[in-house]
Amino acid sequence: MNNRIFYFFNHFAGRHDWFDDSVELFAQGIVWFMLAVMAYLWLTGKERNQKLVFYSLLTASVALMLGIFMISPLVNHSRPFVDHQIMQLIPHVPDASFPSDHATLAFSLAFSILFVKRKLGIVMLALAILTGISRVYVGVHYPGDILGAAALSFIISYGVYKRSSRLEVIPLYMIKMYRKLMK
Repeated sequence: MNNRIFYFFNHFAGRHDWFDDSVELFAQGIVWFMLAVMAYLWLTGKERNQKLVFYSLLTASVALMLGIFMISPLVNHSRPFVDHQIMQLIPHVPDASFPSDHATLAFSLAFSILFVKRKLGIVMLALAILTGISRVYVGVHYPGDILGAAALSFIISYGVYKRSSRLEVIPLYMIKMYRKLMK
């Protein structure tokens, strides 16, 4: 099923250059836009937003470290372009693909925001889904890599959200230091 869904998305690649260019941008650039949203939230100066940014980045850091240093080496799943003749639209090293780092970052930010700011969280979740689909379309991930990243991100996001009151001293200290530096 993982292969079938992969081929469904990837078989459209290479047919329309303008569409491929757009999807390549989504596959690589949406995470930068999402990080820009985080920077904007921080720069609003509102304590609630700044705490949200702290918890979102904490979530992303933990999820990425677990994915990169524990899960990926353990699963060691090769990328689609390693095992199959496919249309690969963006270059990528042939390292392990599960879970997707791009999708882990995108879903970590999206879920973290979704728990606190529903409307913005839904937009960010849509961007994370678009990132995941784009990574499959361009030929560097299987759908299972994206689903694994989403599941990992949700678990870590939910755990950080539920424990945020116990961690509150850390973001409050960072916000205080930031405000002192900006004076």
